[in-house]
Amino acid sequence: MNTRELIRQKALLLFNRNGVMNVTLRNVAEELERSYGNITYHYKTKEQLIEELYTDMQAELKQISSSLLGGEDMFKAMIKAPGNTFELSMKYLFLFKDFVEIRRNFPHLSILIEKNHTTRKKLLKQSLLFLRDKGLLRKELEEDELDYLMELSGTVRTFFFLNLRDEEYKSKDLEMQYIMYTNKLLLPYLSSRGKKLYTAIAAPASF
Repeated sequence: MNTRELIRQKALLLFNRNGVMNVTLRNVAEELERSYGNITYHYKTKEQLIEELYTDMQAELKQISSSLLGGEDMFKAMIKAPGNTFELSMKYLFLFKDFVEIRRNFPHLSILIEKNHTTRKKLLKQSLLFLRDKGLLRKELEEDELDYLMELSGTVRTFFFLNLRDEEYKSKDLEMQYIMYTNKLLLPYLSSRGKKLYTAIAAPASF
């Protein structure tokens, strides 16, 4: 493992444990028993380090998202997505727990997050329009309603982690709570056929 990877791994552990605003590059250097200069040789600023961790998460998320296919397979992938991404969210937990602080204190990263958010919404909208045309979402849904759903989808996922107390992260049922919490958002938008298929997909996992 090269030095940059070691720094990212240690920083990720510290950010998740202590909060992003409570960790400095000097703290990372101390934990790795390296000089501060050695750390800043690879990462000039904390924002640069956080941005690379964010990019790592996006790369892993892209691999998971590639499972979206078409038709009912796409619908199934959408329902299963929270379960498939839960471990990834926990791995990069600080990006959700400290979302407000990150957006407020790291302007360059904030722009990158917004750019990725816009791209994600475009892809999601294509999927939602496809599912509406296939009769799995209510046919009377207007595009502005789907736009609203897309805005909510990212917010709901982030808010779930923001709203948890520290002790709740240890719950053995946390993943199931997350899946149920996020998938409830989609239910009002489903057609009768979509609801039946949702139940068929969700039932084996005891949603």
